[in-house]
Amino acid sequence: MWATSSVGCSGVVARVGGEIVPSTRRPSVGLAPLFAVLALAACAPDSPANRVPVSADQVSAPPAFQRLQEDLFASPGAQPNAWADFDGDGDLDLFVGFRGAQNRLYRNDAGTLVDVAEEYGIADAEETRTAAWGDFDADGDPDLFVGYVPSTEIPSRLYRNEGPGRRFFDVTGELGLDIVGTTRQASWIDFDGDGDLDFFLAMRDQPNRLYANRDGAFVDVAGEVGIDDDRRTVGAVWFDMDTDGDLDLFVANQNGDEDAFYRNDGAHFTDVAPALGMNQPGRSEEGGSVGAALADYDNDGDLDLFVASYGPDVLWQNQGGGSFVDVAPGTPLAADHHSVSAAWGDYDLDGWLDLYVTVFVSGSPEEPDELFRNVGGVFTDVTTEAMHERGGSHGVTWADFDQDGDLDLALANNDPEAGTHPLYGNLLEASGPARSLQVVVLDGEGRWTRTGAEVRVRDSETGRLLGLRASDTGGGYSSQGMTPLHFAIPEGVRRVDVEATVLISGTRVSVTVGSVDPADFAGGLLEVRR
Repeated sequence: MWATSSVGCSGVVARVGGEIVPSTRRPSVGLAPLFAVLALAACAPDSPANRVPVSADQVSAPPAFQRLQEDLFASPGAQPNAWADFDGDGDLDLFVGFRGAQNRLYRNDAGTLVDVAEEYGIADAEETRTAAWGDFDADGDPDLFVGYVPSTEIPSRLYRNEGPGRRFFDVTGELGLDIVGTTRQASWIDFDGDGDLDFFLAMRDQPNRLYANRDGAFVDVAGEVGIDDDRRTVGAVWFDMDTDGDLDLFVANQNGDEDAFYRNDGAHFTDVAPALGMNQPGRSEEGGSVGAALADYDNDGDLDLFVASYGPDVLWQNQGGGSFVDVAPGTPLAADHHSVSAAWGDYDLDGWLDLYVTVFVSGSPEEPDELFRNVGGVFTDVTTEAMHERGGSHGVTWADFDQDGDLDLALANNDPEAGTHPLYGNLLEASGPARSLQVVVLDGEGRWTRTGAEVRVRDSETGRLLGLRASDTGGGYSSQGMTPLHFAIPEGVRRVDVEATVLISGTRVSVTVGSVDPADFAGGLLEVRR
C-alpha cells in the first residue's frame, strides 16, 4: 500500500505506507528503520539564493582532534587507507596498505580498533599502493582489491569477502584481474549503467585499464571505449559531470603529462579536457597532478573538483553544463604544497565542506599537511601543530568511525622510518554532532552497487539546499571506501528531505525520502534504496 507526502521541492514522492523494513545490522548501534522510496518528480536546480547561509556566530575555535590508540597506529610506511564495514556489524572498519610492513585490517569493536588482517588472510607484505572496497559480486558484503608495484613481481589481488567471521578468498586469477605494474587509483563503478560494478585501474607505468562486468566475468574494454590512457596516471575520480545520466572520468596525470577528462558518450569516451581548458599543458617533468577529490564545496548543488598537485593545487569550480573554472588562484589552496592527496569533510558541522590536503617530500617525514576550513566558500588554513607533526604524506580519509555524529580523520605517512598512520578522534561538543545525518544509497536489493550516486539534503520547510554529497568513486591516496555520506544539519532545521540520484541505463533517476527527522537516525544511518 502506497501513501503520498509532499516534499520541500516541487513534486510528490511515494513511500511505503507505514511499512518498516527491519535493518539486519547490529541493533546496539541504534540504526534506524529502512525506507523504500520511489520519486515521481525531480527537484529544480538549486540557485545561489538557496545555499546554506553563513551566520555571524559560526564556529571560529581551532579544530579539536585527539590521537587515538597511538601505539597501534605508530607503524611507518602506510600509503592507501579506506573504510568499509567488512564484517557487517554496523560500524566502519579500516584497511591500511604499507611498504616495508604487512598490510593491516583494523576491525572496529565498538570504537576500539583491532588488527585482524592475518586472521582474515589479507596481511600481504608486498608494497601496496592501491586499495579499493567494492561489492563486485553483489552478495551484500565488501570485497577488497589490493594493488602493488612492479618490484614485488606479484600481481594485484582481488579478495572476495566470504561473509562475517570467514577469511577473504583470493579470486584474482579466475576473474582476470591479476595485473603486474605500478597500480594507482582503483575504482569500482557502474560505467555502463547496467546495475553491476565494473572496475577501473589507473596505472603509473602502462595504459589504464577498464574492466566491464559481464555476468560476473571481467573483460578489459579500455581500448575498445577509448580510455586506455598511457600517460602516467596517479589519481582518478568518476562523476556525472555533464548530468546526462552516466559516469564520466577525470584523470590526474603526473610527470608533466596533461590531465584528461573523459566524457562518457555511451559506447565510447571522449577526452574533453583540452576543450574545457582542464588539461594543464606545459608542466615540467617535476610537476603534475596527483590526487583528485570531489565535492560541492560551494553548496550550489553541483560537484566541484580539487586536484592535489606537484605544483600549485587546483580547484575546478563547476559552472554547470559540463564546464569548470579554476578558482584556486589568489586563495590559500593555490600554494605549491607538493600535495599528494586530499579529502573533503565537514569536520566542524557548519554546513560547509572543509578540505584536508596531505603533503609529501621524499625523505622528509615532517613535511606539514594542510587543513583548510571552508566558511561560505572561503578557505582558511587551520592546521593544528599536532597535525603538522609527521602529517599524512599519502593516505587521508574522513569517517565517523565511532558513530558520535562528527567526522574523524585517518592519515597515512609512508616514510619508512619516522612515518605513522594516526587516527584522530574529533572532539566537537556533544550538541554539535547531534545535528548530523548519515545516508547510504543502495540498490533495490540492499546492495552497495550505486557508487557515484548523488545525495542532496534540503530543509523540508523552505526547500533550501543543505548539502550535496557523492558516493565514493576514488579519492584519498589511490583508495576507495564504502562510507556513508555525512551531512551537517543547521540549528533550527527540524526535518529534511533526502533526495538520492542514481545513474541507470544512461538516465538520472531520483528518489526522495521526505520529512526526515535527523534525530531518528542519530548514531545510525538512513538507507535509501533504488
